[in-house]
Amino acid sequence: MHHKPVYILILLGIIILDQWTKWYVFETLLRTQGTSLTLTSWLVSFQSLPETLASYPDFQVIKVTSFFNLVAVWNAGVSFGLFQQAGDLMPYILSVFAFCVGIFVLIWGFKSTHPVERLSMVLIAAGAFGNLWDRIRFKAVADFLDFHVHGYHWPAFNVADASITLGAALLIVYIICLDHQKD
Repeated sequence: MHHKPVYILILLGIIILDQWTKWYVFETLLRTQGTSLTLTSWLVSFQSLPETLASYPDFQVIKVTSFFNLVAVWNAGVSFGLFQQAGDLMPYILSVFAFCVGIFVLIWGFKSTHPVERLSMVLIAAGAFGNLWDRIRFKAVADFLDFHVHGYHWPAFNVADASITLGAALLIVYIICLDHQKD
């Protein structure tokens, strides 16, 4: 038995957690002006963001520790903000790409019989779909976790990004340490 329902629950749980944390941080913690969106409004809102897609001026920065802040950043590009200025079609190209990657790794994961490989694929797919939902609605991804040391900031990220990173790390561990044990 491959326990597919458990992996589907993990996939859905991460997507829900990703969207809920984005809404909660942006709309209840960081917003200082304007009307906060309800969770339902956030999930179904299809609004264009400002051309700059920088942190909105009506969002504050919350300093949590000496090395961690909560911020509001809209990333119209891919990882680390790459391709942010690539043109009007880029959000659509990235959306199609994210959808294809998500479907591909999900199929790969559900064909796998090894739980670590399957979990890694589910984590990657969940992150891809979480960010895809932002990109479809806002043409950018909402990022809010900001780690920094001595003035140097890691690019802001979110739960979906963390899920993709964890999934990729697990896949590397699987390939290096566990894949050869199948023989």
